[in-house]
Amino acid sequence: MAVVLLPLLLSACSNRGANPHEVVYWNIFNDDVSGKAVQAVVDSFNKQNPDLHVKMVPVPPNISNSNVTTLITAVRGGTGPDVYFLDRFTVNQYASIGLLEDLNPWVSKEKEKLADQFQPFAWNEVLMQGHPYALPLNADARALFYNKSVLRDAGIDPEILDPKNGPITIDELKALATKINKVGPDGNYERLGMVPYIGEASHTTWGMIYGAKFFDDRSCKITPTEPAMLNAMNMVYDWVKELNPSKVATFVDSYVSNPSMTPAQDPFMNGKLGFKIDGDWALASIAKYKPNLDYGVTYLPVPDKSKAPATWSGGFSLVIPKNAKNPDGAYRFMRYFTGPEGQKIFAQGFGSMPTLKSLMNDKTLFSGKRAFFSELLKYSHSRVPLPVSATLWDELTSAQEKVQYNIGTPEEALQSVYRRVQPQLEQYCPLK
Repeated sequence: MAVVLLPLLLSACSNRGANPHEVVYWNIFNDDVSGKAVQAVVDSFNKQNPDLHVKMVPVPPNISNSNVTTLITAVRGGTGPDVYFLDRFTVNQYASIGLLEDLNPWVSKEKEKLADQFQPFAWNEVLMQGHPYALPLNADARALFYNKSVLRDAGIDPEILDPKNGPITIDELKALATKINKVGPDGNYERLGMVPYIGEASHTTWGMIYGAKFFDDRSCKITPTEPAMLNAMNMVYDWVKELNPSKVATFVDSYVSNPSMTPAQDPFMNGKLGFKIDGDWALASIAKYKPNLDYGVTYLPVPDKSKAPATWSGGFSLVIPKNAKNPDGAYRFMRYFTGPEGQKIFAQGFGSMPTLKSLMNDKTLFSGKRAFFSELLKYSHSRVPLPVSATLWDELTSAQEKVQYNIGTPEEALQSVYRRVQPQLEQYCPLK
């Protein structure tokens, strides 16, 4: 898709000159749920601002967090957009290579201090050397989803997963998941309790659960081989080994990553999975494609009962790429999108939480199961914003792939992360 769309996109923008009445916004969210949420914000802004028109251009999402090739190519060629949607924890990295505009000239003119209006973790993620290079949009959190019908079919009372009982341990989750596993006549899994590496069951999620820090600011070193991360990856390695890596991979290829599948064929919604780790955005998808699904959400599992609940929050942001034709108009649109009205429209449509403190008490945004996610924020951590954040994520993902297929030991895989990323970080040390 990227190969097909990039030439068309650049061609469409190649003759674009400065137009003070137009803001070109490249949007990576184009599915039924998120695409409509973004469109609603754009439509609202355009209606309220007849002197400034936001032109939304759909672009393919990044292949990985460290791959914004389309944007880099366009910016270098002078055909980039005025506004771009960027994963917030990668802002530091792309600001450090000169891809983004420093927003301080606009932010410094605000009547009220923006830093005081946003959740601290969200605002800190958009800073580099104390200057903002993006405006925070949404927040999220991860939780354990469980299909009550699947659990009952396996003889498990879903009541034991009720959040009022607190988090279960990882060993307890594995035991419950094992009861759900079902092998078909061909010897492959036709139902699994849980796959410990799909959805949001990532290296970062498991690492946070085990207490990983990811970075030591005193030595200016990443810490992929710290005990907590090793424990997390060893757990995934052993869990998949017990299930048989190749059979799990066959299940995932058939029911999870099959390109012919539609959102309505999600294995959790259709009884192929008993548990999954996912974010609050999944609530909107379930409501759209399986509104009658009998399911619950609870805390992520903990290593042992002595550990407090843990989760982590990420989210997106809006940036002005270098060489934008209408940076003033871009900032005006960004302030609306990330302001009270824009964030509320987006949160209601997309199903995520706002980053503005003033909206956290808006009960209309946190009805039903969303209320549980808002409560999770008090246990939430965020990723460390580094000049190599995106690269670190991708290398950790590669390491987890080796672990989940049992083709390398966790220690070997995580040592490779350090060898690949630490030299790139050195040029920025020491870090504030």
